[in-house]
Amino acid sequence: MNRRSSDTMAALISSGLSPAEYLFSIFRDEKADPKDRAWAANAAAPYVHPRLAPAAQRISLDLPDTATAEGVRDAIAAVVQAVAKGDIAPAEGQSLVAVLEVQRKAIEAVDVAERLAAVEQQLEKGNR
Repeated sequence: MNRRSSDTMAALISSGLSPAEYLFSIFRDEKADPKDRAWAANAAAPYVHPRLAPAAQRISLDLPDTATAEGVRDAIAAVVQAVAKGDIAPAEGQSLVAVLEVQRKAIEAVDVAERLAAVEQQLEKGNR
């Protein structure tokens, strides 16, 4: 922690003010150093003007059937192509691929469970 941060922290604790109130008091103080006022105004800005999250929007994209692992693979390829062509934004493509990956994992889990059941059934037949 540097000296300025240490001094600011000590002043904040002793003032009994919230961080935002402390910053407001500095940048409103006409007797304060202009550099300190500018720093406080900049530091207080997120309390007054929070950054807006991008608005979620619906997109429409024709994808193949995703009921099989191959279909999921083809759907991911279609998403990559749509991003490459500029039809959808990279962030939208990333979100779609994440959803498709969950579908792929679900398909894989069912496949593994079915295979395991088949192996167990074969072992039971062999033990009789």
